[in-house]
Amino acid sequence: MKRILIVAMLVAAPSFVFSQPTRSGANQKGNDEQAVRQLLNEVSAALGRSDAAALDRIYADNYTLVNESGELTTKAPRLAAIKSGELKYESVGFDEVNVRLYGGTAVVTYRVTSKGQFKGQAIGGQFRATSTYVKMKGRWQLVTAQVTRIAG
Repeated sequence: MKRILIVAMLVAAPSFVFSQPTRSGANQKGNDEQAVRQLLNEVSAALGRSDAAALDRIYADNYTLVNESGELTTKAPRLAAIKSGELKYESVGFDEVNVRLYGGTAVVTYRVTSKGQFKGQAIGGQFRATSTYVKMKGRWQLVTAQVTRIAG
Protein backbone atom coordinates (compact mmCIF):
# COMPACT_ATOMS: atom_id res chain seq x y z
CA MET A 1 0.00 0.00 0.00
CA LYS A 2 2.85 2.34 0.88
CA ARG A 3 4.45 1.64 -2.49
CA ILE A 4 1.20 2.52 -4.38
CA LEU A 5 0.91 5.79 -2.43
CA ILE A 6 4.51 6.75 -3.28
CA VAL A 7 3.98 5.95 -6.98
CA ALA A 8 0.74 7.97 -7.01
CA MET A 9 2.51 10.96 -5.42
CA LEU A 10 5.35 10.77 -7.95
CA VAL A 11 2.88 10.70 -10.83
CA ALA A 12 0.78 13.58 -9.44
CA ALA A 13 3.67 15.85 -8.37
CA PRO A 14 4.65 17.04 -11.86
CA SER A 15 1.08 18.13 -12.61
CA PHE A 16 1.12 20.39 -9.53
CA VAL A 17 4.44 21.89 -10.54
CA PHE A 18 3.38 22.58 -14.12
CA SER A 19 -0.06 23.91 -13.21
CA GLN A 20 1.29 26.77 -11.08
CA PRO A 21 0.62 30.18 -12.62
CA THR A 22 3.70 31.95 -13.90
CA ARG A 23 4.42 35.55 -13.05
CA SER A 24 6.53 35.95 -16.16
CA GLY A 25 3.43 35.72 -18.41
CA ALA A 26 1.67 38.44 -16.43
CA ASN A 27 4.84 40.52 -16.33
CA GLN A 28 5.30 40.22 -20.09
CA LYS A 29 1.72 41.33 -20.71
CA GLY A 30 2.28 44.33 -18.44
CA ASN A 31 5.55 45.15 -20.20
CA ASP A 32 3.89 44.88 -23.62
CA GLU A 33 1.00 47.12 -22.57
CA GLN A 34 3.45 49.68 -21.21
CA ALA A 35 5.49 49.54 -24.44
CA VAL A 36 2.38 50.08 -26.59
CA ARG A 37 1.24 53.00 -24.41
CA GLN A 38 4.71 54.53 -24.71
CA LEU A 39 4.62 54.13 -28.48
CA LEU A 40 1.21 55.82 -28.60
CA ASN A 41 2.72 58.76 -26.69
CA GLU A 42 5.59 58.83 -29.19
CA VAL A 43 3.10 58.97 -32.08
CA SER A 44 1.34 61.94 -30.47
CA ALA A 45 4.62 63.77 -29.86
CA ALA A 46 5.98 63.01 -33.35
CA LEU A 47 2.80 64.28 -35.01
CA GLY A 48 2.91 67.44 -32.89
CA ARG A 49 6.47 68.25 -33.98
CA SER A 50 6.14 66.95 -37.57
CA ASP A 51 8.82 64.34 -36.93
CA ALA A 52 8.55 62.17 -40.04
CA ALA A 53 11.70 60.22 -39.09
CA ALA A 54 10.15 59.07 -35.80
CA LEU A 55 6.89 58.16 -37.54
CA ASP A 56 8.82 56.25 -40.22
CA ARG A 57 10.28 54.10 -37.44
CA ILE A 58 6.90 53.62 -35.70
CA TYR A 59 4.73 52.97 -38.77
CA ALA A 60 5.02 49.48 -40.26
CA ASP A 61 5.94 49.36 -43.94
CA ASN A 62 2.35 48.34 -44.75
CA TYR A 63 0.78 51.01 -42.47
CA THR A 64 -2.69 52.23 -43.47
CA LEU A 65 -4.87 55.01 -42.09
CA VAL A 66 -8.57 55.55 -42.63
CA ASN A 67 -9.08 59.22 -41.81
CA GLU A 68 -12.20 60.98 -40.52
CA SER A 69 -13.38 61.51 -44.13
CA GLY A 70 -13.17 57.79 -44.83
CA GLU A 71 -10.14 58.21 -47.10
CA LEU A 72 -7.47 55.53 -47.09
CA THR A 73 -3.82 56.51 -47.05
CA THR A 74 -0.60 54.57 -46.59
CA LYS A 75 2.78 55.19 -45.02
CA ALA A 76 4.60 56.88 -47.92
CA PRO A 77 2.02 59.58 -48.73
CA ARG A 78 1.37 60.25 -45.04
CA LEU A 79 5.07 60.80 -44.35
CA ALA A 80 5.47 62.86 -47.53
CA ALA A 81 2.65 65.19 -46.45
CA ILE A 82 4.31 65.67 -43.06
CA LYS A 83 7.79 66.21 -44.53
CA SER A 84 6.53 68.77 -47.05
CA GLY A 85 4.52 70.70 -44.46
CA GLU A 86 1.30 69.96 -46.36
CA LEU A 87 0.07 68.30 -43.13
CA LYS A 88 1.04 70.12 -39.95
CA TYR A 89 -0.35 69.70 -36.46
CA GLU A 90 -0.19 72.45 -33.86
CA SER A 91 -1.31 70.02 -31.18
CA VAL A 92 -2.22 66.36 -30.87
CA GLY A 93 -3.38 64.72 -27.66
CA PHE A 94 -4.58 61.21 -26.86
CA ASP A 95 -6.64 60.25 -23.80
CA GLU A 96 -9.19 57.65 -22.68
CA VAL A 97 -6.68 55.03 -23.84
CA ASN A 98 -7.64 51.34 -23.66
CA VAL A 99 -5.04 48.73 -24.69
CA ARG A 100 -6.10 45.11 -25.34
CA LEU A 101 -3.39 42.55 -26.01
CA TYR A 102 -3.80 39.40 -28.09
CA GLY A 103 -0.38 37.79 -28.11
CA GLY A 104 1.80 39.85 -30.43
CA THR A 105 -1.08 42.14 -31.42
CA ALA A 106 -2.44 45.14 -29.52
CA VAL A 107 -5.73 46.86 -30.29
CA VAL A 108 -5.85 50.37 -28.86
CA THR A 109 -8.94 52.58 -28.60
CA TYR A 110 -8.61 56.21 -27.54
CA ARG A 111 -9.83 59.77 -27.98
CA VAL A 112 -7.85 62.21 -30.13
CA THR A 113 -7.93 65.97 -29.73
CA SER A 114 -6.04 67.75 -32.49
CA LYS A 115 -5.57 71.08 -34.21
CA GLY A 116 -3.64 71.71 -37.40
CA GLN A 117 -3.69 72.37 -41.12
CA PHE A 118 -3.86 70.23 -44.22
CA LYS A 119 -3.19 71.92 -47.56
CA GLY A 120 -3.74 75.28 -45.89
CA GLN A 121 -7.14 74.34 -44.47
CA ALA A 122 -7.83 74.14 -40.74
CA ILE A 123 -8.30 70.59 -39.46
CA GLY A 124 -8.84 69.12 -36.06
CA GLY A 125 -11.41 68.45 -33.40
CA GLN A 126 -12.17 65.44 -31.27
CA PHE A 127 -12.15 61.93 -32.65
CA ARG A 128 -12.48 58.31 -31.54
CA ALA A 129 -9.67 56.19 -32.88
CA THR A 130 -8.67 52.56 -33.09
CA SER A 131 -5.08 51.57 -33.80
CA THR A 132 -3.56 48.14 -34.22
CA TYR A 133 0.05 47.49 -33.22
CA VAL A 134 1.91 44.28 -34.04
CA LYS A 135 5.13 43.07 -32.46
CA MET A 136 7.51 42.35 -35.34
CA LYS A 137 11.16 41.39 -34.95
CA GLY A 138 10.98 42.16 -31.25
CA ARG A 139 9.48 45.65 -31.49
CA TRP A 140 5.98 47.09 -31.67
CA GLN A 141 4.90 48.85 -34.87
CA LEU A 142 1.70 50.64 -35.84
CA VAL A 143 0.06 48.76 -38.73
CA THR A 144 -3.32 50.45 -39.07
CA ALA A 145 -5.43 53.23 -37.61
CA GLN A 146 -8.94 54.52 -38.14
CA VAL A 147 -10.45 57.76 -36.81
CA THR A 148 -14.07 58.93 -36.55
CA ARG A 149 -15.13 62.46 -35.67
CA ILE A 150 -17.06 62.73 -32.41
CA ALA A 151 -20.46 64.27 -33.13
CA GLY A 152 -21.44 67.45 -31.35
